[in-house]
Parts: sequence; C-alpha cells; structure tokens
Amino acid sequence: MTRTIFAMFFTILLTIGFAQQPLSLNMEEAVKIALQRNVPLQQSKNNLETSENQVKSAYGGLLPTLSASSGFSWALSEDEGGVITVGGISFPVPKTSAQSRSYSASVSSGLTLFDGLSNFATIGQSKSNYESDRYRLERLKQDIVFQTQTKYFGVLKSLRLLAVQEENLKWNNKSLETITERNRVGQITLADVYQQQVNFGNSELLVIQARNNYENAKNDLISFLSLDVAKDYVLIDADALATIDTVEYKKLEREFTDFEKLIETAFENRVDYFARQLDLQSYDYAITIARSGHLPRLTGSLSASIRANSFSSLTSLDSRTYIAGLNLSIPIFNGWLTSNRVQFAEVNYKNAELGISELERTIKVNLKKASLDLQAAKKKLDVNNKNVIAAKENLRINEEKYSLGSGTLLNLLIANSQFTQAQGELINSTFDYLLIRKQMEYYLGILEYKSFDVKE
Repeated sequence: MTRTIFAMFFTILLTIGFAQQPLSLNMEEAVKIALQRNVPLQQSKNNLETSENQVKSAYGGLLPTLSASSGFSWALSEDEGGVITVGGISFPVPKTSAQSRSYSASVSSGLTLFDGLSNFATIGQSKSNYESDRYRLERLKQDIVFQTQTKYFGVLKSLRLLAVQEENLKWNNKSLETITERNRVGQITLADVYQQQVNFGNSELLVIQARNNYENAKNDLISFLSLDVAKDYVLIDADALATIDTVEYKKLEREFTDFEKLIETAFENRVDYFARQLDLQSYDYAITIARSGHLPRLTGSLSASIRANSFSSLTSLDSRTYIAGLNLSIPIFNGWLTSNRVQFAEVNYKNAELGISELERTIKVNLKKASLDLQAAKKKLDVNNKNVIAAKENLRINEEKYSLGSGTLLNLLIANSQFTQAQGELINSTFDYLLIRKQMEYYLGILEYKSFDVKE
C-alpha cells in the first residue's frame, strides 16, 4: 500500500514537472504565430475576399439580366338569384355559380446598352480597389513582422541586461564575502564592510528591476502574439547577434548610404506606395462614373409570356405574347445632384494626389533618418566594444590593487560600476543596431515576410 501511494505521488510530481516545463520560442516561430493570429490581418483577408467579389459583380453589369415568373389565379362568382319585375311581370332569376382559373408564365431580359461608360469605369475601379487592398494586406504583413521582431529583440535585450545585473550581483556577493573575511582578520576596516553591504543591496535591487523589465517585455510579446501569458516561454536568440560583423557593415555601407539609390529602391518596393497610386486610379474612375450622370442612358428589353385558363392549354402555347423594346433616358435636370457628385469625385482625386506626395516625403524623411541612425549605431557599437574591453581591464587592475592594499574600495566599486555600465551600453547599442537594420529594410519595403507566411 505504501509503495502504491509513493508511486502515485511520484507520478503526480512528474506530471506537474512536465506541465510546468517552459515552452521554447524562437524568432521565426514568433513571426509565424503573429501572422496566423493577428486579428487585423485576418480582417484584411476577409475584406480582400469582398473586394474580389466586387470585381465579379462589376463584370456582371455588362451582362443581360434574366428573370422568369409564373402565376396562377382562381376566381369563384356566386349569385343567389331572385325575382326581376319588368312591366309588371315578374321573372324568376335562378341561382348561379361560376369558377374561373388562369395560368401564366413569362421570361424577361434586360441589357444596358449605354450608360455613359459607367459600367466599364466601375470594372476598372473595382480592379483598382482589389489590387490596392491586396497591396495593403502585404504591407500589413510587413508591419506585423517588423513589430514582432522589434518586440522579440526587446525581450532578448532585457534578458541580456538581466544577465549583466546578475553577474554584477555575484561579483558584489563574492566581494562582500572577501571583504568580510579580510575585516575579520583585521586587514581592512569595518567601514568597507558596511559600504560593500550597501552596494550589494543596491545590486539586488537592480537585478529585481532588470528581471521585472524582462518579464514585462516578454509578456508584451506573448500578448501581441495572442498566446496565453499564463504559460512560461523561453526565447531562443540563436544567431541573432552573430550577424554583426565588419564585413556585413561594409556591405551595408554600400547598400544603405547611397540616398538616391535608397529612394529608388523604396519606390520600387513599397507596396503601400503602390496602393496609394491605385487609389488615385480608383478616384479617376469615380470621376468617370459621376460624369456619366450627364449622359443619356439606353437600355433594351425582351420578354415572352404565355397565358391559359387551364394548365394543359398553357403547355400547348396557344396564347403567347412577345415584347421587345428600347428605352432612352436623357437627364435634363436633377437639382445639381450629378454636378455635386462630379465635384465630390474630383476633390477625392486631388486629395489622393496630395496623399501620394505626402507619402513620398515621409518615405524620404524616414530613409534619411534611418540611414544616419544606422551609421551612428555602428559607430556607437564599435566604441562600446572598446569601452567594455577598457572597463574590464580597469576593473582587473583595481581588484589587484585592492587585494594588495594599495587601492581603495571606492575605486574598486567605481571600476565595477563602470564595467557593468559599459556592458549595458554595449548590449543596448548592439540591439539598437539590429533594430535600425530591420527598420531600414521596413522603410525600403524589402523586409522579408513571405517565408513566414503560412498558406491556409
């Protein structure tokens, strides 16, 4: 019995252990999840289907309409009879009852022969709207990829900063033990012990703060991915930092510093820029549609119908009617409604032109800023790499001086603080460099997203 209870308890512990095991998540998986679960993206996909159906509907305007109808009616007429007096003579009127039935069927068709070219403009407008929505969907995918990568880098950066603070805590803890022992044997004063105790407490607070920043950044990413924040995730950075080297930066200098080339690349790849141009084309079609209200409208119609008093006679086609007609409608005056529609369409077209010009300026400004930021980030990265090496050597020298009694604790603590700060600045500049590179790709419209997009 005891063995059975122990086995059950051990099984429960194993189950809990496996259930609480953290889930690994790399950047590629995070981006794929974001593209699958993002609500605005799913809504845009649904809207794209609507735009595609509108193209089909626009083509339907060129085709004739066709309708069929049938009918049946039944009537009963009854007269109770009576007496009719004519010239003093009464005549009896007998009771009568009569029934009648009627069967009918008809087929009709109509076709718009001319409507001021509105039907053709509607087709062109629906195609432009569909292509514009498709480009906007592609840009939204790039937005999601960029946001996911930005948040992922933010988690990795906070994790690296946490590791620096944990190492700093270990160093202060070890120093406190060493200083306490040296004070016990009378090598240093008690003031050094108190000072190191304060410094150790401060380092504990820094670890708590860094861990809180890491958890918040991770929860922000998990929430953005629409995952369960109650579950524990471990983010794997893999080779995220291995791409930073001098050879690649020389390539970036060639590709990302020629401003005119950057502008040309952006205008060739920015799908949101293509969408704006298609919007302009759509508004141009809207002007044609509005102006068609000033032109006459010609429609044709055909219909055929049969009628009979019995169903068997209906099928014999004894009573037939055929109608063919043309209808010409000429607008004369409708209270300036058509003119108002034309003016409204022309204003929309002008505003779309201004929107394209504004987007072009925005693209140029963003590219210029990102190009300068990228160069500054690389220089800052180089400087911080050197600072870490110098700060580490300075810390080593001060540790040796203090252990030999020729240095002060204050100098040692300052050297350690400078080393910790240099490590943090190196981490910040490293991730700033990575993010600015991604930002540059995003502004150029060349940010890779298709390899992450899982086709349903």
